[in-house]
Amino acid sequence: MFNKNIISFIFVIIISGFISSCSEESIIYTEIDNSDDTVRTFSLPSSRSKVFQSFPKLGVDSKLYFGEVKGNKNRFSLLQLTLFSGNLPPTEMSDLLADSIQIDSAMVYFETTDSLDLANFSLHAILTDQESIFDEDSTNFYNVDDYYDFENNSLQISEAIINSENVLSPDTTGFDTLKFMILDENLETFKDNFLDTSSNPARTLMIREDGHFLNNLFTLESHQSNNSPKMRVWYKAVIDETTTLDTFITFFSFEDVSIIEPPEIAEDDPNFITLNSGSGLRSIVEYDLTYLDSLPRNAIIKDANLILDIESSNLIEDESFRIVVAALQDSITDWNFVSPTDENFEYQAYSVNGNFIVSQDRNDLQVKIPIEAFLQGYKNGLFTVDELLLYSANTNSPFNKVRLNPNSIEVLYVEP
Repeated sequence: MFNKNIISFIFVIIISGFISSCSEESIIYTEIDNSDDTVRTFSLPSSRSKVFQSFPKLGVDSKLYFGEVKGNKNRFSLLQLTLFSGNLPPTEMSDLLADSIQIDSAMVYFETTDSLDLANFSLHAILTDQESIFDEDSTNFYNVDDYYDFENNSLQISEAIINSENVLSPDTTGFDTLKFMILDENLETFKDNFLDTSSNPARTLMIREDGHFLNNLFTLESHQSNNSPKMRVWYKAVIDETTTLDTFITFFSFEDVSIIEPPEIAEDDPNFITLNSGSGLRSIVEYDLTYLDSLPRNAIIKDANLILDIESSNLIEDESFRIVVAALQDSITDWNFVSPTDENFEYQAYSVNGNFIVSQDRNDLQVKIPIEAFLQGYKNGLFTVDELLLYSANTNSPFNKVRLNPNSIEVLYVEP
């Protein structure tokens, strides 16, 4: 019994000592917040910034764009269909030209969530012996001349007239369908210049609004949507002397892209932190971070925000605009405005350091982005570049543009 009491007493002493030692090393932030002796603040001024033009991005919205919006003109969209049908067994597109098959009609159709009462859409087959004639990730207004001449190397195979007798109005499912019927003389053009993949392997269509009726934005669902574009072909297949199969098959969209002509870049855009994904405008801001080197080794940055004041924008009231801020791998060598459209353009790859990427939505006329993790990482040697990359988030509309002014970064840190 005596030995048990001694053991218990020793155990209590050990535990008490352990707790005391832990308490000496622990930081209780509620106590620090109330201690004027351990909380410090300082400012980090912005030293310079630059605007540059990258290749345009249309974001993650699964849409094909038409009409005009905020000074942007949507010229046309391109759609490539699958080589094989989605039916079993799969049928290759050119198999529909066999002697045993008689094509009755075809239809290319698109789903939309928008209402429309006046427009004149046309559908064109692109004529080319090239298999791949556009890249959905990089084809844009600025480099479209480097690709195939879509508009001057195509044949119209259908049209869709929207008027008071044929309006687009989504039903209870949230969608309506824009249909391009291919019939009569257009059917022969379609067979010879689209289905014949031996001479036209691109399987690419161009959709355009020719009536200039769209003063507002109109969208169709793209191949990324669950309601993606499709092509259906109705035909009769002769099985034997006594049997004819009357059926149809469906081909699906493989890739697509909208060609957007954004407004010209304004002369004073480089004077601000200017962001617009539709034209590819991004910005880089540099801050003088030398003061971080003078902080004590164990200093902890508790709060720091990159605050940007919105100088101007084309946003409507309450419209969201999320800004992404990322650390860079390498320092900037050219602080002048650069653009892929420049004749002597030499693109510097602004590689992002994946250890710091954060985004924040605007709050009225200001954007407040927490960057204490970046400053702490810079102080600890994780980051060595004192510039930050800013760009429009993929969730933003590609037509939205903001110009911002940077403020000094107010930093709060503690010395444990």
